[in-house]
Amino acid sequence: MSKNFEMIYISPIGPIGVNLDEDKICELKFIKKVKSRKSSKKICKDLSKQLDLYFKKKLNKFNLPYVLYGSEYQKLVLNHVLNISYGNTLCYSDIAKKLNSHPRPVGNACRNNPLQLLIPCHRVIGKNNIGGYSGEGVKNSGNFIFIKKILLDLEKSFSIV
Repeated sequence: MSKNFEMIYISPIGPIGVNLDEDKICELKFIKKVKSRKSSKKICKDLSKQLDLYFKKKLNKFNLPYVLYGSEYQKLVLNHVLNISYGNTLCYSDIAKKLNSHPRPVGNACRNNPLQLLIPCHRVIGKNNIGGYSGEGVKNSGNFIFIKKILLDLEKSFSIV
């Protein structure tokens, strides 16, 4: 059974499901194949405009209200991820070192990131490889690893005219 979303944005690299908590985004995740679903809510219209600009390489930072749900540790990790600037990356071990932790729980926190793109967990990579994305690892090279590679390439080639 598929999950219900307030809005489904069809990006150039796959559908993105969006859920709200009142007037804030609480979930924004790449999902498997589904049809577009529009929303008349202002926050969803604003999000669609910013996503359009992001994928056209005309936006490098989102400015949208959101609420982050998760454990305190996950919030701590994702707040560090939020500070990785556009076009740059950090290793799981770099974040772990800052938190006096281990790379594996950092990876788990990123895997369960409910706000993909808004909190750019695709910018967190392994020391020797690209790492995982949305629960898929480099060994199975699934659809979500493909998405992570595209996002990293998109951001490397960004330039504002």
